[in-house]
Amino acid sequence: MEDTMNGVEETYNLLQKIATSDLLWGLLIAVIILVITAIVAHYARKLITKLLSRDGVELPSSSILINIAYTVIWASGIAFMLSFCFNVDINGLIAALGVGGIALSLGLQDTLKNLIGGLMVTILGIVQPGDHVIVGSVEGIVQDVTWRQTVVKDYENTIHLIPNATINSSGISKVEPSFIVSSTLVINNDGRDIDELLHEMEEKAKQAVEKIAPLAKDPWMLVTQIGELGIYVKMRFILEDNKFAREARDAALRAVAPYTRNNAKEMLHE
Repeated sequence: MEDTMNGVEETYNLLQKIATSDLLWGLLIAVIILVITAIVAHYARKLITKLLSRDGVELPSSSILINIAYTVIWASGIAFMLSFCFNVDINGLIAALGVGGIALSLGLQDTLKNLIGGLMVTILGIVQPGDHVIVGSVEGIVQDVTWRQTVVKDYENTIHLIPNATINSSGISKVEPSFIVSSTLVINNDGRDIDELLHEMEEKAKQAVEKIAPLAKDPWMLVTQIGELGIYVKMRFILEDNKFAREARDAALRAVAPYTRNNAKEMLHE
């Protein structure tokens, strides 16, 4: 019985010692700081997403500014926790990381170029989610700008991942308004009045597109070049919502297909 009492007393003393130790309180406070940091980071991400959303374009969670803010909040929270709870010298830690960072950056030059390029693209407002852009042979709507690449979706719903360094250094065309849909056609009027032909094509395209989605501006034809194959025409129209761009473009092209070079002669003899 006495041995049992001694064992209980020793256990109680051990628990009391642990409960009053600086390490336990340090761990408890560290957990509280990390929980608060997680809550702040979560609501900061939602707030920044809302502030950066433009014209109803909802930013994905991978957007570069959102991720940078998220990382800064967590880094600050962890640094405060280490300093306050465990007396870690943050200045010395930052200096050590700085030396290691120089060596690491030499092996990550392309990644850093894309990161800096993404920051320049975003901060300077060169492109933003929802913009209609043309980069080289890629034309479509910007979906997101991440820390490494700009995500562009074309009319065929194909996703193109373009490195931010390319966006920042090469030529890029920004089409306004962003909901414009364009296609290049080659027609051969065989002596027919060009204005009459283009007007007829515009009406056919309009009727076809209106069955798919509301138009903000009716289709119009712009002659861009006259070559060996015929007359090059740029067909354009503006939608109220670009999510129907693929289907609307398909409908418009089907409507004007009989007027293109391959079928122009048959139409003129009907």
